[in-house]
Amino acid sequence: MQELSRPALRPRDVGAHRPRPVAGVERPRTVDEVRELVRAAAADKRRLYPVSTGRNWGMGSDMPVTEDNVVVDLGAMNRIRSLDLEAGYAVVEPGVTQAQLAEALRGTPWMLNVTASCADTSVLGNALERGDGSIRSRVHDTAGLEAVLADGSVVTTGGLDPSGRYRGRVAGPDLTSAFVQHNLGVVTAMAVALVPRPRRVGLVHARLPRAQAGAALAALAGFLRRGNPADGLFRVRELSLVPRGRGDWTLPAGADPELFTVLGPLLGDPETVDLAATLLRRSLADVEGARGLRVLDAAEIGPDDPLYTRALMSQGVPTCRGIHAALGVTSCDQIDAGPMGFLVLLPLLPLHDRKTEDVLAAIQSAVDEHGTALMIEWNLVGEHMANGVIQIFFDRGAGDAAERAHRTRNDAGFLLRGQGCAIYRSDIDHAAADVWSETSTASLGMLHRIKTALDPDGLLSPGRYGA
Repeated sequence: MQELSRPALRPRDVGAHRPRPVAGVERPRTVDEVRELVRAAAADKRRLYPVSTGRNWGMGSDMPVTEDNVVVDLGAMNRIRSLDLEAGYAVVEPGVTQAQLAEALRGTPWMLNVTASCADTSVLGNALERGDGSIRSRVHDTAGLEAVLADGSVVTTGGLDPSGRYRGRVAGPDLTSAFVQHNLGVVTAMAVALVPRPRRVGLVHARLPRAQAGAALAALAGFLRRGNPADGLFRVRELSLVPRGRGDWTLPAGADPELFTVLGPLLGDPETVDLAATLLRRSLADVEGARGLRVLDAAEIGPDDPLYTRALMSQGVPTCRGIHAALGVTSCDQIDAGPMGFLVLLPLLPLHDRKTEDVLAAIQSAVDEHGTALMIEWNLVGEHMANGVIQIFFDRGAGDAAERAHRTRNDAGFLLRGQGCAIYRSDIDHAAADVWSETSTASLGMLHRIKTALDPDGLLSPGRYGA
């Protein structure tokens, strides 16, 4: 075990959250070192806050929720413990990145459900935060877990056995979901469900007028509810709301408030992709502008095409090109200290056309109040509702821009709750409050009893998604 680093303020993150002083940093390399660290923390009553690769951009980066935690940096635990190329599972540690696992899968019948974030983000960390990949929500990738509890014991869930072999869902209660968005233990491995590599990937793309957002979402919902024969996750994205009356707002280069994008892959055999494309066009036939919808062969999209980044991701290849372009950097190491700030608000959003317009009107009022623009994305993770991604960009060197961005995020969250839209993933400023506001008293009591039973001194990730 490495010597504990000296206390210091955590570096300023891209979201300009209040810096949290920490009691030190530990960098274990093995499960046994994590167990040793946890037991020592219990004896000394030191609070621990695990991070995987620390690239939780827009939600606090690698900072803890509360002050004076020892940050447990799990990035050095970066082994792919096993690959089952018959059943389609990988067992990975927290430091395994998208790029690392995707490279291990190159030339195999399987690929990774890649997110739009950096290639060097943690597969495990993003899944435990309920991130969304290009093919499906990463909740569906999380097959089983290994975790170190506060007493130093090791538990496994979901069919991941103590030897690190994944056998599939086994008989009895499955506690895997209890460790998603949790503070019950230190997760040290995850069984990842992989995606069968398809014979064809068709990339759907259309740019539509802003006024058609509700109609497009309703049409896509109908397409999914009637049955999409191909795999893939559709996104309605790049819908920008800009303040009316103030001109000092910030959006990524190329953003057009008059348009939004429909984007997503169709994965399967060529015949399946062709059928899905026909049914999709039929579903969108009455949406103005949808006649320009294209379904491109992702394998034929070249590096000079603006869709190249999305084409790569739809084929299981992670890339940093998109996030570099949005934040104006050339390396992901520059993001937390770069000139552009970035916050994220993640609500559940409706797929109904009229309700969508009500939600947009509510968010627009926060944008106007604080003179801060934002960009909205709907990830259609199922037939019922969408995972929303609201991105707020700001110039970190421009006066009160960061303060206004935080006010916009806070007010938009409040207004969304008034529209019946709950938050599904939180930043470090709201991780506990979001749970309290969305959970019944009885359920909060149950969470408290579970936390008290497993971590009686509250030493693991205090404030993270729980009382």
